[in-house]
Amino acid sequence: YSYIQQQGHRSSMAMENCDSWTHCLVKPPSPVSYDKDQKSKSAVNNANSAVGRTEIVPVQIKQVKGEDKGKGKGKNIGGKVAIISYEEAVFRCCLEAESSPGDDEEMDSIWDINANRSSKLSSAQAVQVAPEIIRIDRHSSSDVDDSNESTRAHFHRLHYPIDLPLSFYTQKWKGHSKQSLKTARNVFSDNSLLINLPPFLDLLTQQLLAPFFLFQLLCVLLWCLDEYWYYALFTLFTLVLFECTMSHSRLKNLQRLRETLRPPFGVWVYRNEKSWKVVSSKELVAGDIISLSAAHSINAGENDAGTRIPADLLLLKGNAVINEAMLTGESVPQMKESIEVVASALYHDNTSQEACLDIEDSTYKRAVIFGGTVLVNHSQSTSGSNSDDGDDQNVSENSIASQIPSSPDDGCLALVLRTGFDTQQGSLLRTMIHTSTKSQSDGVNTKDTFMFIVILLLCAVFSSIYVLKHGWADPTRNRFKLVLHVIIIITSVVPPELPMELSLAVTSSLADLIRRCAVYCTEPFRIPLAGMVDTCCFDKTGTLTSDEMVMRGVRLPVKSSTGVHMSAALVTSGSDEEDETNCTPHEVTRILVGCQSLAPVTYGHGNRNLLNDTSSLIGDPLEKAVLNCVGWKLLSNDTIAPPDPLTSGHLKPVQIFHRFAFTSKLKRMTVIAQDLGGGKEVYALSKGAPEALKALMDPTSIPDSYDSVSNYHMGLGQRVLSLGYKKMTNPSSKLWLKEGRQSVETNLIFAGFLVLDCPLKPDSKKVIKELRNSGHHTVMITGDAIQTAAEVARQVGIIKAKGTVDTFELRETMESQKTPQSDARFVFVPIASNDNEVSSEKCIAYSQSNLSVLKEMLHTSSIAAICVTGDTLTKIALDAVRRKKNKLSTDQSFIDPKTVLLHPDSQSTLQTLVPLISVFARHAPRQKEAVIAAFNGAGRITMMCGDGTNDVGALKMSHCGISIISVPEVEAKQRNAINGLLNLQKEDKGKKSKKKRKREKTKSSKKSWEENVRALAEAEDELNNVALGDASVASPFTSRATSIKCTKDVLQRGRCTLVTMMQIYKILGVNCLVNALVLSNLHLEGAKQGDHQLTVVGLVVAGLFFFVTKGQPLNKLSPERPPSTVLCAQVLVSISVQFAIHFCCIMAITSISKCYLDPFDPSLVPDGHFNPNTLNSATFIMTVLTTVNTFLVNYRGRPFMEDLRENTTMVRALQVCYAVLFTAALEVFPPLNDIIQLSPLPQNGEVMTNLIVSSAFHDLADSIGFKTALTSLMIIDTIMTYLAEKILIKLFQKLSTVQRITGALSVWGILK
Repeated sequence: YSYIQQQGHRSSMAMENCDSWTHCLVKPPSPVSYDKDQKSKSAVNNANSAVGRTEIVPVQIKQVKGEDKGKGKGKNIGGKVAIISYEEAVFRCCLEAESSPGDDEEMDSIWDINANRSSKLSSAQAVQVAPEIIRIDRHSSSDVDDSNESTRAHFHRLHYPIDLPLSFYTQKWKGHSKQSLKTARNVFSDNSLLINLPPFLDLLTQQLLAPFFLFQLLCVLLWCLDEYWYYALFTLFTLVLFECTMSHSRLKNLQRLRETLRPPFGVWVYRNEKSWKVVSSKELVAGDIISLSAAHSINAGENDAGTRIPADLLLLKGNAVINEAMLTGESVPQMKESIEVVASALYHDNTSQEACLDIEDSTYKRAVIFGGTVLVNHSQSTSGSNSDDGDDQNVSENSIASQIPSSPDDGCLALVLRTGFDTQQGSLLRTMIHTSTKSQSDGVNTKDTFMFIVILLLCAVFSSIYVLKHGWADPTRNRFKLVLHVIIIITSVVPPELPMELSLAVTSSLADLIRRCAVYCTEPFRIPLAGMVDTCCFDKTGTLTSDEMVMRGVRLPVKSSTGVHMSAALVTSGSDEEDETNCTPHEVTRILVGCQSLAPVTYGHGNRNLLNDTSSLIGDPLEKAVLNCVGWKLLSNDTIAPPDPLTSGHLKPVQIFHRFAFTSKLKRMTVIAQDLGGGKEVYALSKGAPEALKALMDPTSIPDSYDSVSNYHMGLGQRVLSLGYKKMTNPSSKLWLKEGRQSVETNLIFAGFLVLDCPLKPDSKKVIKELRNSGHHTVMITGDAIQTAAEVARQVGIIKAKGTVDTFELRETMESQKTPQSDARFVFVPIASNDNEVSSEKCIAYSQSNLSVLKEMLHTSSIAAICVTGDTLTKIALDAVRRKKNKLSTDQSFIDPKTVLLHPDSQSTLQTLVPLISVFARHAPRQKEAVIAAFNGAGRITMMCGDGTNDVGALKMSHCGISIISVPEVEAKQRNAINGLLNLQKEDKGKKSKKKRKREKTKSSKKSWEENVRALAEAEDELNNVALGDASVASPFTSRATSIKCTKDVLQRGRCTLVTMMQIYKILGVNCLVNALVLSNLHLEGAKQGDHQLTVVGLVVAGLFFFVTKGQPLNKLSPERPPSTVLCAQVLVSISVQFAIHFCCIMAITSISKCYLDPFDPSLVPDGHFNPNTLNSATFIMTVLTTVNTFLVNYRGRPFMEDLRENTTMVRALQVCYAVLFTAALEVFPPLNDIIQLSPLPQNGEVMTNLIVSSAFHDLADSIGFKTALTSLMIIDTIMTYLAEKILIKLFQKLSTVQRITGALSVWGILK
């Protein structure tokens, strides 16, 4: 027996007799949490949890032998290891009593380490939540002693070298030796993504042995024993057909996934510290050093040329251009640099311990190449390797990369980190392979659904007790049939067709998203979750705005006798030959063209032509826009030349020696460069956030208006970067690598502000407006400056500014920066104010008591919105954790700023603050993830929309993450074509002369229209051909559309699916109660149903359920929210009222029918055979009518989906049902009554004297006639249930509105 530990990444159990295991039971983790009352801990831990199927898997006990190099020579590693495989993931358990929890000496001996592994759990492993593993044993859990942790064994994932110290990769590991290679092959599986295609019969058998199908089979058997053969066989046929369809669908999905994989290919590998040799990519193991080259391309498709990466790799030497569209949905290729270059870009603290690799950190991701991506281009040397001696200046003498000889294919060196299904690509494939088995949650709260079925089960139990009590007292009753009937009553609570109904609702929405919205979903159970979303979060660049940047110019510093001040106008020209009044100095131009990380797009070698077009470059769109504006050309990765070197005068080409890459933490980038042919001067060129670079600059070069100028441009929604440079006193590259960037980025000379515009996407404002009108809370989470983010938020409508209402920012006070432990450290101040200009009257101190005041001020529009930066949020989290530790007098140990935002103590604080904030600026990827976690912990249902690179953590943390592709060139073409068409329309309307309009339209205007329409069609075609891979590992949803309209599509389809599921459960609830009535009370009265009748009802119900799932969402989102649980008051009251009306009408027709019965009719005996009579026929018509009415009444329609009259197939089906029922009730077509086993209905004057029946029903039946009474009750039941449901809907709508108003008034009264 085992339990899940608090960390959630491994399972543990008592070690006693573990080596005798043969099989174990694997229980998957809990599905995604979306309870309204969820706590912060569940929000953080369960948001990424996968769901799967409980399985019994074999256990392999393996004897371990080897030599432990890390603990002394000659010491053997002995013992046993238990190994299991669950959904292509391998778990190991070391069965040694002296082992520490999670240790695996055989694996760790490969890397020759002891305790060098990172002390914190790698986030890459943390998200792979391990299942619970239980031994199949006859002993109870009480026999297991959990008190001694040292005697417990721990199952854990394979330990890949993904979290070791950086020195391991750069100075220690030289590739596999013979012994380590042998051990690695024993531990790690082959590097293959083998998708087995099981036979159809095996898949079908697996489906038929599922617990729910066995329950369905039991129900069929019970109906057979009750002599309902046709109905039982029909039900069995539909069930088997459904399972066959599911099995065939799974097989087709596996075949499609298998076709996307490429066969193994040859890779150059360096092993045994000797030489290079070619091995199959299938034989790679973790720790191999391989060569990556784009020369040998494997064409994966029309738009996917390049070398497919065989595994997750760490780049040791060289540069690589990688297309990550298959995994992230990001169509723009990414530049990868060696781990040494990335490590040198970190700001080292001499007092801290050595940094460890973290492949989920955005900084280290620049050196990680994930399997399944495509190598577009590569360079064997790093930046600036064109030195005199030909060596790479950026590789230290002690590095492994410098000691390994060059590969025969001149590729860049990389270390294999993970292989097979443990790679990023393997994780995506595992999600897709097991998506059908992972849909344990139907999108509605599982706990509430279970309680709902329990309530129905209790009703059935009471009915069965009533039947059993009356039947057992009757000595003439058959005990076997009595017990059988009682079991049928209980099992009727869950109809056999329930899985088909729920599956139809989800699969219909899934197909509609793909077909109509170009949105692909890897986790279908999240579609109904989208219907509950109340908070929509958006990234800015590439999501709300285009990735395409437009350079506006540079604001230059001007020296005068009074000091340094800023120029009044922007300078836009990069050349100083034509217009000297509008040009940038050469020092500024050098920064603009040199401080970048662009690379040419070439496949293989020999294509190093001069690049005149920035469309042939890959990298940051900002840097491409700058290079395009100044007109310089990229000769190679490291050399940039002026437009015309012969006529450019003193302008010289710039060569880059080394790059200190941009990091989200430091918010800046620096390069070491030199003018070619211009002397030996070497310069440090920097650009970054104004606040980040200001502290690194020479104070004498900073103008007094530094902050005000940068804030002015950011207040216009523009992107502002500060530029700085200095002349290096020591040009030695070895010194740069040794001392790091902190020795370079000091005493920089301020060179100006680079100003760029990022245009909004055409429909961003429209979509945000509709989301806000529908009651969704919209927020922006971005890495841009807070003023820029706030202005863009105003433009799109996230911030609703009215008149002179201020937008506030949460800041740290100047005094608290000097005394960090002081109270009132943070205040809310107007965003446009400087720290020295803020008056106390406009400040609001940050405290828990003031948050309710701020909430009311936001509600009454006293303030427009609240913004906060990532640094401020981190400081608030640190402050909350420290206060909690001080209160509890616990250990004041070091608190990691990377993980503090996800700390339970900080999350409890953030959960009250985050819902009030509209703009989260300067947020790193981990901070974005923490913000989403805080929203989740506050009870919000979140949707995150962003790109698949920087927003991966936030996309996975949200309940519904949508990754959209970003193609700046295509977006620009699409936007220009739309603007051209709009301009032509305006010109047409502005022309007064009809003849002139006609003449111009036939000539130039007609041509312009055709050109713009053609350009728009080409842009759409290019967008559809983007090699996205249909789905990404970044998020559950991936959109081919470049706009945020996909969020609206997902929300609409989610609401439609959620409402459909609620309809199914309401129909289920009413029908179960009616069935319990028919099978209990009416059965004792002698009413029965024939075999043909049940079969016909089964056909009708199956068809109506199918038509219910065909409802389409509306084009406009409604402010009203659909019920998110089946246990809400609206659903329960509706079911109760509908059943009460049905009960009265059924019992009334039952009492009237008794007037026409012979009390001594043998067919009225409960155990007797079915024989059509007046009671059977009348109750059958009435119960079928109530079943049809449940579909009519519970079809919700607007405002969440199309109305019933718009669902034409459903309307036609209901019309046919009502026509048949009333035809049968009025006996218009007698053969129809014969087909469905109905007896001739009594005519007027045929009333028989029955003393059991009251005189009231006797007189009613005699006065109006039986047919009139039956049809009247049918009409009454239909009208009453329909009106009752509509009244309840209106009532609960008004109640929710009143609650919102009275709640606001009560808060306002407290404040007054």
